[in-house]
Amino acid sequence: MRRQTLLATPLLLLLAGCGEEADNAVETLTIERQDFVISLQSKGELKAAESTPIKPPQGSRAPRTINWLAPNFSWVKAGDVVARFDVSSAEREAGAAGIEIDKVDLQVMGKQRELERLLSELGNDLEIVDIEKVMAEEFDFENDLAYSRFEIIDAMRDRALLDYKSGHLEGKKEAYSDRQGAEVAVLNAQRATQESKFQEQQVMLDNQEVLAPHDGYFVIEKSWWGQQVDVGSTVFAGNKLASIPNLDMMEAELLVLETEAVGLTPGQSATVVIDAYPDRPITGELKSISATAAPVERDNPVKYFTVLVALEDADPSWIIPGAIVTATINISEVADTVAVPNQALYREGEQDWVLVREAGELVRRDVDLGLRGPNRSEVVGGLEPGDQVALFPPGEAEV
Repeated sequence: MRRQTLLATPLLLLLAGCGEEADNAVETLTIERQDFVISLQSKGELKAAESTPIKPPQGSRAPRTINWLAPNFSWVKAGDVVARFDVSSAEREAGAAGIEIDKVDLQVMGKQRELERLLSELGNDLEIVDIEKVMAEEFDFENDLAYSRFEIIDAMRDRALLDYKSGHLEGKKEAYSDRQGAEVAVLNAQRATQESKFQEQQVMLDNQEVLAPHDGYFVIEKSWWGQQVDVGSTVFAGNKLASIPNLDMMEAELLVLETEAVGLTPGQSATVVIDAYPDRPITGELKSISATAAPVERDNPVKYFTVLVALEDADPSWIIPGAIVTATINISEVADTVAVPNQALYREGEQDWVLVREAGELVRRDVDLGLRGPNRSEVVGGLEPGDQVALFPPGEAEV
């Protein structure tokens, strides 16, 4: 509201010098009692209060690159493809993982064959030792006269040596098996890693398309700075890239300047007009206000509050998501009262006053103000219906 402080004496001299002709040239407003409304206008767009989110297919945590998207705000049916993802990288990585799996399988096969060969050689040696042990055990020590002392000692040494050799071969056999088992276990771990990579890429290959869960408009998601998801965008598992709204519950999402949001409270009435249908206003109610103001453009520091207005009508034939709207929110309202434009108000000290035409002259009259708005203010005392209030002081009268 424009405030202006004028000294009483200079003003009286000014009015005295103007004369009736100057007073008559001043534009005036005849006071009437009427409803006084403080409102705020804002722009925004329509959206559904509830919607089904469209996200990348489940099963992979890797980021996905969008290769194709259904047109924004296009009508889709259940089962229609609404998004397709680039799988060229998945094809390459799956192929590389498959090659590594084949290589590991060949190494495991080679280890198994090597173990079989070593065990076979040890088996042959053990058979020879067993035969020698049998022959040694058949040596008759009871007939001391049949063999010399040296032959008996050699035979006893041979039997001990054969027992040691047999035990040594059995130990080597067990060591070979343990070593080969450890090497195969390492290879199997490598194979499991490659198999996991292969399966992850295969999931991406098997889920390169997203289907519409039900009929409705396909609405592409926007980032916090207003940029739409598009072909070539990278999205992560669990992040919403689009939605299919429920058209039975619609609301207007408005952006209100931080400096203009004073007085906004949930429950206030609003009138929403779709730009394409200016003659079909929709009534609504302020549903919520964002906790903090934030920029809507990356390079613009101006902050806005996000305000949601629930609409009472929801006709999908013309009330559709994405439609640009202009909304008027009624912040305060007083029925059957007196209000004047702020340009007609003046202030001296703590007292507000106006210029009222009396007997052809403009005279000062003190007033008491009630509800104050950005353009008009309520007068609760000092003016009556029929009073004529000057919209400008005489020196600013328009010709």
